[in-house]
Amino acid sequence: MTKSVMTIHGFLTDTQDFGRLYEYLNFYDEVKAFKVPGHNGEVDFSLFTVNDTISEVLSCYDELRAKHDTVDVVGFSMGGALASYLCAKRDVNKVVFLSPANKYLNLTSPISALKFYLRFIKQSYKEKNGDFKRKMLLTRSEMEPYRKNIAASAQVAAKRILPNISIHTFNVFRKLVTMANNAVDIKDVLETPALLLWGKLDELVPQASVQYIEKHFTNCTTELIEDLGHAMLMTNKDNILIKKVVNFLSDGEIEVDIPVREIL
Repeated sequence: MTKSVMTIHGFLTDTQDFGRLYEYLNFYDEVKAFKVPGHNGEVDFSLFTVNDTISEVLSCYDELRAKHDTVDVVGFSMGGALASYLCAKRDVNKVVFLSPANKYLNLTSPISALKFYLRFIKQSYKEKNGDFKRKMLLTRSEMEPYRKNIAASAQVAAKRILPNISIHTFNVFRKLVTMANNAVDIKDVLETPALLLWGKLDELVPQASVQYIEKHFTNCTTELIEDLGHAMLMTNKDNILIKKVVNFLSDGEIEVDIPVREIL
């Protein structure tokens, strides 16, 4: 019996969305990083169309299925929505949703982030000894990893998303998500074993998207991460997330030891 896995990256980004995950998928016979048309290499978003994206994502799955007994799918953001579409249209063995963009945008994100950091500062400050200046210095030091994680998400947005968003690209994205949701709605109940990871500080995907997946995927395990935003596999907690993904995809048979990612 052979098994394969395909990954589907996000809107206006590329296969690097999955960071170090690829290094820990070597228990598969084949790993296929699906490339959304126009997004990778010599980027040309005029090639990003609804028909080509749907056609190619289905072809990618079908080619893997022709060679292997099972195909698992890992989708990030828009890729998560496309993964749900595949589950509605094909016999996907297992699916991992990373911040799936079946619903968007997260307008409450700034408030959630502010509440989290105020709560963190208050708790951290209370636990410190010394005068006000020393306690604040220690608290700021403890906040550094969280600041770096925010910066990692912001960097992805600044380098790829904001410069390339346009009426054309957004309309294609919107239509793809609508098509994915329509396919899922028609099926209504999908029994594909699923793992859903979402950060409560997600800048783009609201919790409504989590609830949508949970409603339709009845065999879904959801984990909400208190202190992560959208680009979760670009953060210094990617090792924790990768462990969860590998554990799920390998049925708990593979234990991976992943060093903490250093973010400058």
